[in-house]
Amino acid sequence: MRRILFLCLGLLLLCGCAQQTVDRAVQGRIGDERAVSRAEAAKMISLAFYGPEELAELEQTAEFPDVSKDGDQYAYINGAVSMGFFSGDEDGNFYPEKELTLTQAQFLVDRLAPEFDSQIILTEENKNLPVSYSLWVQLWETALEHRRGEEDLSSYGIEEQESLLLKTQEESGWFDKGNYWAAGIELMPYLGETLRFWQKDGEIVALLEVTEENGTAENVYCHATGGRLQLETGNGTVSLPYSGETVDGICDVVWQEGALSEVIPAQTIGLCTVKRVNGQEIYLGEQGLFSWAEGYRVYDGRTEEAEEKTVSALICGMAEAEYFMKDGKICGAVLRERENVENIRVLVGGTDGQKVTLSAEGGFTLSSSQTEKEFMDAAALSQEMPWFDHGIVTAKGKNGGPMKVVFSDGTVRSYYGTLELERRQEKLIVINELSMETYLKGVVPHEMPVSFGETALEAQAITARSYAYNRIFSNELCGYGAHVDDTVSSQVYLGAEGNSLSDEAVDTTRGLCLTSGNAVVTTYFYSTSCGYGASAAEVWQSEGEEKTYLIGGVHGVTGTKPETEEEWLEFWQDWDAEGYDKDSPWFRWKVYFGVRQLSEITAAKLAQTAKTSPGKVEIRQEDDSWKQGTPEKTGLLKNISVEERGESGVVKSLLLEYENGTVRVKGEYAIRQVLSPMRMTIGDPVYLQKYDGTSTTDATMLPSGFFAVKAMTNEEGRMTGAAFYGGGSGHGVGMSQYGAKSLAEQGKTAAEILEFYYPGTQVQQVYQ
Repeated sequence: MRRILFLCLGLLLLCGCAQQTVDRAVQGRIGDERAVSRAEAAKMISLAFYGPEELAELEQTAEFPDVSKDGDQYAYINGAVSMGFFSGDEDGNFYPEKELTLTQAQFLVDRLAPEFDSQIILTEENKNLPVSYSLWVQLWETALEHRRGEEDLSSYGIEEQESLLLKTQEESGWFDKGNYWAAGIELMPYLGETLRFWQKDGEIVALLEVTEENGTAENVYCHATGGRLQLETGNGTVSLPYSGETVDGICDVVWQEGALSEVIPAQTIGLCTVKRVNGQEIYLGEQGLFSWAEGYRVYDGRTEEAEEKTVSALICGMAEAEYFMKDGKICGAVLRERENVENIRVLVGGTDGQKVTLSAEGGFTLSSSQTEKEFMDAAALSQEMPWFDHGIVTAKGKNGGPMKVVFSDGTVRSYYGTLELERRQEKLIVINELSMETYLKGVVPHEMPVSFGETALEAQAITARSYAYNRIFSNELCGYGAHVDDTVSSQVYLGAEGNSLSDEAVDTTRGLCLTSGNAVVTTYFYSTSCGYGASAAEVWQSEGEEKTYLIGGVHGVTGTKPETEEEWLEFWQDWDAEGYDKDSPWFRWKVYFGVRQLSEITAAKLAQTAKTSPGKVEIRQEDDSWKQGTPEKTGLLKNISVEERGESGVVKSLLLEYENGTVRVKGEYAIRQVLSPMRMTIGDPVYLQKYDGTSTTDATMLPSGFFAVKAMTNEEGRMTGAAFYGGGSGHGVGMSQYGAKSLAEQGKTAAEILEFYYPGTQVQQVYQ
């Protein structure tokens, strides 16, 4: 009933509706006093189901004498016609500028939402009346929501935006929050006004409302030169006449009557060092902790046209940006400098500690924004102490030696450089900042055995440096104030625990990284190859352009590559096979589960994986489609099989057929977790047998995603268990460490080893 009333009230707006032209739009809903055209309605319908690029590529089947295929309207009209929403008139013309009538609007609503029970009340007197633009927008929105039983248009890829129009140019509008195509939409009456509109993939679908007649572009990067004010939108530069004071920074730009009225600069606090940053707050080393202002912006001012960035562009530990304040909050930042990589920041000891004990030979100094104190003896610090009431506390040894840290769990480490301690959510976060080269000396011997020799260690040092270099600029741990952590999630770092052989490898390769096209490449590495390496796309099924240097390859095996499941099983059952990684205990491995034990383990691990990585677990529906979800009451396994493999042999998709349904697991890491070879409550301990004759019972996941399954059945054909035969350890992308050892023993140099595992790359000096 609500919808029927809504539509009836909407009809009151139609009487006498006709196209009108105004110099400037007034505040309020857009389109109450003008009719919507057939072309505008066709555009809105087409963009509901296609993106702008898809419409441009759609087969051109619509033929109308009054619509040119080269015109801006054709793609939308063609899309709407191809879906059966529109057709031509009796004379074969489309009449794109003709007003949409009530009868036509009702037809379109019925097509958009066939089960929509609301009807426009049509009479002989009103059926040919034009529909106002604003009413059509409401009808279109309501029908689309009803079509999918949703409360917004997000599933159509349509989003609401509110932004100030700064400039119009041909078929586009330059707004303070981005640039949008606006084919068929006249934007000039809205110049200098704040608009609310629907957009999809950078195309304005429909205008909704003028929220401010005299708008203000807040927190925009501006600079004045030669009597012109340059407004950097993040997607281009808007140039306006200007005779005011010199500005170069974050400003509020006020518009009156469609023209620039006033420029209000924010207060600069200069270049500052970022300690940590997220979307809510930023800690600046020279100033302290600040909240971000609403609508803050970050710009890269180092390019000809400043690009708008996210906070991840503000690299922790660097003073590259100038910061601006408004009302006590940071309203914007402009990147001005490019700093060289010297130091790296490491999150050490995890994120759950509440206390640490610090000591150093010769003493150390603790300092905060309020005080500084020297300690000769060990000092125990807990998160509730007043030391942490004023932000970050820095600890540094007096004689340049390492500082000893005892963490809450009893772990003892020593660290060079400085330590930063901060209370966050009743925990103590500890960051170790030190030089890149010193950091690598705490990494290399813990990522590769020093017994692998000088050349292999040099290759490891270069890959570790390249990996760390990229992690600095990816800034993924900026919320903690770090670039990497000290675990396998980044690289294992044990502080000052180095080794003379690996130290020499780091020194020999100082500043060397692996590059492609003068950019440092992503250097993934892992323990052991089964004989074939995987591409990054196979393992992580990532979208976008595949990295040509992470494409996998053959690692010393001979013969034809397996293709069928039987051939892959035979390959991994062959423990006499050749390969560069034969010295590894994980070159081949096998494990057996009884059916009840495997059913219990997989059911528990599926529930965990569905929670932490929901896109990796799917349940087969009655119509044979797949839907993400958490399997419940699965019962006993009836069968287990590989659904899909990558070119390298890595398992990409696994099927688990239970008594009460079938589950699909996607991605090698999720699959390895679900098949955890660790006893829970049923059966004997699970022995994971290794190539060197030893076995382990404490593995939390399969060693790799390179395996084949051999299901065991009884005389009745029922599954009794499953054996998994596999090879390798780790994800299989990039450099195999045991393979690097083998190639070094064959006389290859570090550079040659790296070129083998990362084809098309070069070793280059990135810093001195």
